[in-house]
Amino acid sequence: MLALLVLVRQRKGLTLARIAQMIEPPFATAGVIILITSAGGAFGLMLKNAGVGDAVKSLVEGKEVNLLLLSWGVAAVIRVAQGSATVAMLTTAAMIYPIMSDGPTLPYHPVYIFMAIGFGAMICSWMNDSGFWVVGKLSGFTEKETLKTWTVAVTVNSLAGLAVCLVFSKLVPLL
Repeated sequence: MLALLVLVRQRKGLTLARIAQMIEPPFATAGVIILITSAGGAFGLMLKNAGVGDAVKSLVEGKEVNLLLLSWGVAAVIRVAQGSATVAMLTTAAMIYPIMSDGPTLPYHPVYIFMAIGFGAMICSWMNDSGFWVVGKLSGFTEKETLKTWTVAVTVNSLAGLAVCLVFSKLVPLL
């Protein structure tokens, strides 16, 4: 509100209709981004409340599972399902930590698990991700162009990051 008052004061002769015309596109973009981000957060909370973490833990209990691949995979699935990388990382970390701490000693530093979670949460940014819309709108891309560029780039980064985690966890375990 203060910004609008300063604008009116600085640019004499602005009508309310002209101000509305000036601020409508940014507000529309921001509204979509806020809506998508909120929906992603709510979905993440629903996953937590539904006991998905306990289900993942019971699935891998007693099995020799590569926690880096599991962490990356869980984060990737959550990311694609609900869109928010932040929610995917937090939800996955909450699911993986009990598995990691209750299981055998890790042959590498736990930072590799959290890196795998971060890289998994980067994968496949698409239309349910507020970042997709920020990149698309601010770059002037159409949805198709954003899918061809941004989505492909973050997916390649995600896969390359997983490969780096797997290789470095063997070569430089940081114990």
